[in-house]
Amino acid sequence: MPTLADLLTIHEKLAPVHRRALSWFLEHEGELVPWPEPLAAGTLLAARPKGIYKPQWSKYALSVRQTLDGPYPDLAVEYLPGGSWLFRYYQEGLDLDNTSRAFTNRGLQECQNDAVPVGVLIQKARKPHVRYLVLGLAFVEGWGDGYFHLSGVRSADFAAAHLSLPLVASATPTQIADSIADAFDPRLVEDERRKVLRSLHERRGQAGFRRLLLDAYGARCAATDYDAADALEAAHIVAYRGPVTNHPSNGLLLRSDIHALFDLGMLAVHESEMCLVLSRDLRSTRYESLHGKPVASPRLGFSPPSREALRRHRELAGL
Repeated sequence: MPTLADLLTIHEKLAPVHRRALSWFLEHEGELVPWPEPLAAGTLLAARPKGIYKPQWSKYALSVRQTLDGPYPDLAVEYLPGGSWLFRYYQEGLDLDNTSRAFTNRGLQECQNDAVPVGVLIQKARKPHVRYLVLGLAFVEGWGDGYFHLSGVRSADFAAAHLSLPLVASATPTQIADSIADAFDPRLVEDERRKVLRSLHERRGQAGFRRLLLDAYGARCAATDYDAADALEAAHIVAYRGPVTNHPSNGLLLRSDIHALFDLGMLAVHESEMCLVLSRDLRSTRYESLHGKPVASPRLGFSPPSREALRRHRELAGL
């Protein structure tokens, strides 16, 4: 299972030819293009016979392509505030019991397993003047009912996430805490009501991330099994650093009060036992019964939480 560090550095671990191909999708993001020509070295960016292109030289899929009047029931792209997007792309083949038989589907599953992004093309015009919209790059965040769940990442966010890698993935707990403290400016403090509203907006405004976790956990809190969807929030295990960190492996679906305690470092998840660990202060409260309670696993087809991210959060909390 990929760690958060893998998520942010996987592009450096891929073959150079794969990195160059992914870069093309970043460079042409948002453009209308004809059929993409091979790169200078002859590297194909998409395949005409199949919507999912998995090159022979890689175990990962490189791109997915939606065509007008195609045979599969792909859903419309859902654009989110801030420029990101969600896309439910149908697998190759209609038999849900044999998804992994197709090498193209296996290629997307490998992308999900190792947090490797794929390029996305959407056909906008038919022959003789075929045009494709280059949506850019997306992470495969889950699979269900025949659909691969793709979450788009803007080029600026992708670059920013890599630039902030030392803070997110390799900094010590003290460095992370110091960075957060340095970023706080008391002159920007608002009145309590506005702070509460802003907090709710930030947590629920990341609609795609929350929706994926609601699907993954069956709309039940991973810690308490509460099923009131309006009280459930998408908790980042390692602090939010742009849409790249909105990967389900970096998330838990938690009841709002549990989320608050998790963010405060009063509650964590032990990465080996996959159970809740409470601070000493909480063990003398009504939350005591949660100490040692196993956390729920996501449904089949969705990425489990990163144990490395859980370890970093637990150590930062001192639990």
